[in-house]
Amino acid sequence: MCSPGFSCDSALQVTYIVRGSGRVQVVGVDGKRVLETTIKGGNLFIVPRFFVVSKIADPDGLEWFSIITTPNPIFTHLAGRTSAWKALSPQVLQASFNVASDVEQQFSSKRMSDAIFFPPPN
Repeated sequence: MCSPGFSCDSALQVTYIVRGSGRVQVVGVDGKRVLETTIKGGNLFIVPRFFVVSKIADPDGLEWFSIITTPNPIFTHLAGRTSAWKALSPQVLQASFNVASDVEQQFSSKRMSDAIFFPPPN
């Protein structure tokens, strides 16, 4: 799974699925899901400006490339090294999710360095 992310600089993202299959989810700026579908090799989709996208590969994998409509794109992911969560204080996260501080600490400590997630080994 590719961490949900979006372009911070108003770029459009055109994504072509080279091979494999999986699912894609795109969420608009109002938080409503605008696309959730199965994708496979040969498919193409466009992510509008400031919309959040996540790709989830099937067990056989998923290969894609994206064309970005700006020469110096700036992307933010909800996990990983450039995670937007890192900018939020623990108090804001606790209040946003209505959880205790220990739950917030566990949440914040997970996956903060990775933007691509792999399933745990069987």
